[in-house]
Amino acid sequence: MKKPVYILGINGSHISSAALLRDGKIIACAQEERFRRIKGIECYPELSIDYCLKEAKIESYDIDEVYVGFIHPVFSFTEKASSEKSIRVNFIKGLSSLNRLTMWAIIKLNLRFGHVFKLHKYLFTQIGTRRQKKFLSQKLRIPLKKIFSMDHHTAHAFAAYYARPDVEEKNTKNLVITVDGEGDGLCSRVFTVVSDRWKEIGSTDVKHSIGLTYSYITKYLGMKPNEHEYKVMGLAPYSHKDMVDKVLDKLKKDIWVEKLSIKSRVPVFTYFNYLEKYFSKLRFDIIAGSIQKLTEEILVKLIDNAISKTKIQNVILGGGVFMNVKANMEIAKLPKLKKIFVMPSCGDESTAIGAAFYGYRKYCKKNGIIFNPKPIDNLYLGPSFSDSEISKNIEAFAKQNIKIRKMKNPAKEIASIIYKGGIVARLSGRMEFGARALGNRSILANPADPKVIRIINDQIKGRDFWMPFAAVILKERLRDYIVNPKKIDSPFMMIAFETTPKAQKDLIAALHPYDYTCRPQILSKDQNPSYHEIIKEFEALTGTGGLLNTSFNLHGEPIVCSPSDALITFKNSGLKYLVLENYLIEKKF
Repeated sequence: MKKPVYILGINGSHISSAALLRDGKIIACAQEERFRRIKGIECYPELSIDYCLKEAKIESYDIDEVYVGFIHPVFSFTEKASSEKSIRVNFIKGLSSLNRLTMWAIIKLNLRFGHVFKLHKYLFTQIGTRRQKKFLSQKLRIPLKKIFSMDHHTAHAFAAYYARPDVEEKNTKNLVITVDGEGDGLCSRVFTVVSDRWKEIGSTDVKHSIGLTYSYITKYLGMKPNEHEYKVMGLAPYSHKDMVDKVLDKLKKDIWVEKLSIKSRVPVFTYFNYLEKYFSKLRFDIIAGSIQKLTEEILVKLIDNAISKTKIQNVILGGGVFMNVKANMEIAKLPKLKKIFVMPSCGDESTAIGAAFYGYRKYCKKNGIIFNPKPIDNLYLGPSFSDSEISKNIEAFAKQNIKIRKMKNPAKEIASIIYKGGIVARLSGRMEFGARALGNRSILANPADPKVIRIINDQIKGRDFWMPFAAVILKERLRDYIVNPKKIDSPFMMIAFETTPKAQKDLIAALHPYDYTCRPQILSKDQNPSYHEIIKEFEALTGTGGLLNTSFNLHGEPIVCSPSDALITFKNSGLKYLVLENYLIEKKF
C-alpha cells in the first residue's frame, strides 16, 4: 500500500496556527489560541501541531516535510514552547547589538539608508533561519533537511488559490492578489496563474502598506491593532459622507495606486506623525469612515488595474486586509470582475494552509508525483469530542444549578427554543478553523427580534454598541435576502452584501444597524447537515430561512474549542441554553 504524503504547514506569526495536508487535501487545521485560551497568541503552535497529528493518527516522524510561511524568521517561535508567558524569541540572540528594539530601529533607518537595512536583513535571515530550523527539528524530532521556509505572500496566495472550490479546473485563468500589513518586506503581490503556471506581475514594498495604515488608525482610535480593525470597519457606516470625502481628498494625496502597486508620499512607518495633522479635530466615526473609504478605493483600483492589464476576470484574494468584508463587497461590484473568491479567514493564520499546499507542490515535483490539490469545501477542520468526553465534562459541571437532558430531536428542539425567544450556544462536530463561527461553535438567535442584540451584548458578548451581528442564510433562500446579481457564493462570511426589504424585516437583528448590509454564511445542506436542519426547522415555524449567528465566546476570548471551554463560558455568561452535541443544558434562573 502506498504511503500517504504528509506536509505540515506552520504559521508562527500572530494568530499562530498549524495545518496538515495529506495527499493534496487539508485534513486538519487550527489556531493555537483555541487551545491555550489566549486570543491572537503568537508562539510556536505546539498544541495545534499536536492536534493535527492526533487527528491524522500519525507521529511527527511520519511527516514528509515542514514549511513555514515566512522567509524572514518571525519572533514567535519560543524556546519554552509550552510557556504561555514566553511567547517570543529573538533568533539573533547572541548578537547583543542586534536585539529586537535595534532591529526595528534599523527597519526605520531603511527609510533613509536602504543599504543598511539590506545588510541587516541578510544577516538576520541567515542566522534566524538556521536557529528556527534547528528549533523545529528538535521540537518535532525530524531531520533538518525536512524543514523549509517560504515567502509570506506566496503562502497567502497559495492558500487562496488552492483552497478555492474550482481548484480542479486545470485550464482557467486567474488573478491572485494578496494584500496585508506586511510580510517578508512586502504588503502586496499580484500574480497571474494559468494552468498552474505562476507569474508575478506586481508587488508593493512594505513602506507603502495600506494594511499598516489601517492598523495605525485602529490604534489611534484607542483600539488594538491586528485585532480590532473589524471594529473600525463596523463604525465607518455611521460617518457623515461629506465630511469623509473632505478627509479622503487629503489622504488620497498621500496613498494611491500606480499600475499594480500601492504608493505613498511618505513611508507608512512615519504615519503616526500625520495622524494628529489629519484627525485631531475630527470625530471618531469620521476617522473610521475615512480610512475605510480609502482602503476600499485603493483595493478596488488595484484589482481593476490588474483586470484591465491581464483581461483576466476571475479574481482570488488572500492576505489579512481582505478580512475587510465591506471592501470585498465593493470589489465584487467591479463591472469587469466575473468571479471572486476570498480566502476564508485570510489573515496570517491561513498561511499555514498556504505553506502546506506550497510544500506539497514542491514535494510532488521533486518526487515525480502528480500534483493533485483538493479544494477546501468546508472549514470544519478542528477537533470534535465524543459522547463520553462530553458526558464526563457535564458530570463535573452537574453540581451547578442546571438541568441536563439528552434531546431526541436536537434540530427541532433547538429551533423551538429560538422561536420562543431563547438564545442557544451550540458546540457540535469539528471546530471551525478561522475567525468566523460557522455553526459548530456558535451562538444562535432569532434574527427577526431586535431585542436579542441587547441581550447578547449585555449577557454574553460585551461587544461595542455599533457592531453588527452576522446571519446564516439557507442557500435556497438567498434571493429572498441578499442583493447578489453575480451569484457570488459566500459560505465563509468573507463578503458583505446589500440586502432586500424582506431581509430588513426577517433578519434585522443580523444586519448592520445603520446601512443594513449583511455578512452572511450562505449554507448548503452538504456543508453542515445538522446545522442546516436546525434552520429548516426554524423556517418551518417562522417562514424565515436564516438565523442570527455569532461566535461562541466571551468578549476578548477565543472562540470555544472543547466542552470544558463551552461550559466555563456558559457559567460565566448570561446564557440560559447550551447544546453540547445532543445534550441540552439549561440554567435554572
